Amino acid sequence: MKEQVFISAIVYVRDEENSVVDGLEQLNASLATTFKNYEIILINDASGDATLTNARKVIESILGNLTIINLSRPHGIEKAMNAGLVKSIGDFIFEIENINFDYSLEIIHSLFKTAISGNDIVAASPNTGLSWPSKLFYKLINNFSYLKLDLKTESIRIVSRRALNAMLNLKEKVRYRKALYAYTGFKKYLIAYDPIYKVKSDKSKLNRENISTAFDVIVSFSNIGLKISHYLSIAFLLFSLFMAGYALYNYFFNKNIVQGWTTLMILISFGFTGLFFIVGMLGEYISRILIEIQNRPFYTTSSIEMYKPVKYVNHEIQQVYKEAGVAKE
Repeated sequence: MKEQVFISAIVYVRDEENSVVDGLEQLNASLATTFKNYEIILINDASGDATLTNARKVIESILGNLTIINLSRPHGIEKAMNAGLVKSIGDFIFEIENINFDYSLEIIHSLFKTAISGNDIVAASPNTGLSWPSKLFYKLINNFSYLKLDLKTESIRIVSRRALNAMLNLKEKVRYRKALYAYTGFKKYLIAYDPIYKVKSDKSKLNRENISTAFDVIVSFSNIGLKISHYLSIAFLLFSLFMAGYALYNYFFNKNIVQGWTTLMILISFGFTGLFFIVGMLGEYISRILIEIQNRPFYTTSSIEMYKPVKYVNHEIQQVYKEAGVAKE
């Protein structure tokens, strides 16, 4: 017997013309097997290839509602997924960041069963080693975060409606869902799986977008920036004390020293220590304030396409003819 709850599945794609058709068909088959009512929301992150054209080819085979959100420019996974989460109406929501599934889609049923057993957030994580950039990122955020996070790579996640609403209501401008879900305090469970094959993904590669995202997340969800400022100020203070001692030594033992050099060196040493500390602190807080007061939208869309299953479209047509008193086969 199929589950009676309404399910939303948010899928992120960007330049996936070769895999979007097969991925949507697999996802649709898995959802249709488990759930009576569901919707698929495809986030097209300004793909430059035939991703959108190919996605439209599977419209008639989708048994649930299909929504395609076309973003006006590349936003990255976090902001793009936020566009789909805001539009979703399901009681439970699946978040899928890669349409090249390296897991059996039977895991969808396992995630759902685990969720309804008392876990508002359930994620699946691969039993594979991480690349060194990912290891470094998770080590920094887990060690320095003031939220006491324990983050890992997650391939697919299901969240309850109340957990999603709590996360969306947070006013953080830097949207990093794993950290925001942890901040809501809802119970989370992690399922490990053995990947079927290795997925080629740019998520763990060092590129400008990933480095920028990682920096924003580390600064926003940890106090590493403030700690580095303190450590630098201490280092400069020690250096200043050394230079002050060196200046005093020259004053008493070096007879060829230029008059006023000692005072000038002490003043410069201590002055730059305080300057670096103050500028660092002010810059950190000003940057955070600027982000908050700009109040820019998280995402911008160029179009939203909504499709209903063929059977429902035919039923609505029949209803129109019936109300008009016209028989239509």
